Amino acid sequence: MKCCAMICRFFRTKLCVYFFILICVLFLGRIFQTRRAAALRAIFYHFPYPRGNTLLLHQFSSENNIPFVPGLFLKSIQPINESYCNFRLGYNIFNDKFEEVDPSPQLGYDGAYRIIYNVIKGTNNESKTITYCSHFTPEFLYHLVEIVIRWEGPVSVSAFVPSTDASITMCLLERICNCVPEMNKVSVHFVFPNEYPPDHIACDPTLSVPQGCFMPDVLVNKKLETFRNTEKLIYPVNVARNVARVSAETTYVLVSDIELIPSKNLVSRFLSMIQRLEERSGSDFRLILKRFVYVLPVFEVENYIYKIPEIKSQLIDLYSQNRAVYFHRWVCLHCQRFPGLQRWIHRKLHVLDNSVQPLLVVRREFPYHRWEPIYIGTNQEPLYSEQLSWEGQQDKMTQMHEMCLLGYKFVILDGAFLVHAPGVKRKSNIAKLTDSRNAHLYQNMHYYDDIIRKVTKLHGAKQQCKIH
Repeated sequence: MKCCAMICRFFRTKLCVYFFILICVLFLGRIFQTRRAAALRAIFYHFPYPRGNTLLLHQFSSENNIPFVPGLFLKSIQPINESYCNFRLGYNIFNDKFEEVDPSPQLGYDGAYRIIYNVIKGTNNESKTITYCSHFTPEFLYHLVEIVIRWEGPVSVSAFVPSTDASITMCLLERICNCVPEMNKVSVHFVFPNEYPPDHIACDPTLSVPQGCFMPDVLVNKKLETFRNTEKLIYPVNVARNVARVSAETTYVLVSDIELIPSKNLVSRFLSMIQRLEERSGSDFRLILKRFVYVLPVFEVENYIYKIPEIKSQLIDLYSQNRAVYFHRWVCLHCQRFPGLQRWIHRKLHVLDNSVQPLLVVRREFPYHRWEPIYIGTNQEPLYSEQLSWEGQQDKMTQMHEMCLLGYKFVILDGAFLVHAPGVKRKSNIAKLTDSRNAHLYQNMHYYDDIIRKVTKLHGAKQQCKIH
């Protein structure tokens, strides 16, 4: 009995100790619950994580909650009397007898679109650099100035200019070219349907060169009427991409979108990384890195962030406060969610504000077989499928699948990134699909199946390369 009593007292003591410890844990947990929950949300769900750095947040936010406007810095700039751009062809492009018209890069004369290369010819002749290749319609032209003031290398852009949209584009280009010195490195190419060649009309007074350089009100208010919108023409996004890319005369090319703004000193820092890799690899560098491309993570920030992040620490600060997310986080989970995302986010080395480094090397295989990375490559990569339209969506998937079949490796870059023009896209903000849009989706699906059959026959099937 005495032994049993001792055992009971022992367990009572143990239980009291355990109970006391449990109370302490619960008490401490209650104290830190709010902060812990915030941290977890920041990591897994991208909810705000209070870090106390309100000063930096203030520096990046608009005081009056004014939505981002591209080229806002132009408000304080006055135009000069001379153009920074080389209008190589002038208004000869509107001449019925104009002969410098070429077919599209992939489909050639079998395609429905024609090209006038180098309507404006950039002056940057350096070859060992990167060309930023993009495309636009008149409504988005002012996004170009946000790119050229950050990008250190040449810029090659395609403008979709059916009929009188060519005149609108020329008017806007003349306006910008009198204001932005960095436009001297830009080459512009015109893309148009064969049935709607460039047509000349006089510049509308609201678009012509003003006393100031800021974006015309008709663009700010999104009331510009274009021939493309009036006639409901589809946007040949892959023709435009191919035209901008094949026009580049540099070792490397970055095919991107006009609303994606690069991080600071991306070109020089990338080339420094390549030089370091070359020094380590020796004479076999080109052979070793054959069929390698270099992926730039893409992010989007809130609409009222007027100063777009230039370096990684600025981007991460916004990300931790739920003011930045990876691109299309809320509308297309797989499109830009790149391998190693959380590792990239939580790798906060000071050196990454001043350099570009490889994070990891991956293939575009399951579960990332629907990933659509934006990358620095060369003109040796497959062209984009020109049958696919922007309206039909998933317009880069066939190129990605072909690169998988060819065994391409994707190097995720750290310290370099792209940021979409402010405004986080959400499903609630996306217009419902119309019958017309659905028709384009079905058409792209039909083309996609046909293209996949052809590239599989050409390169051979691979089990790892999933068909979407």
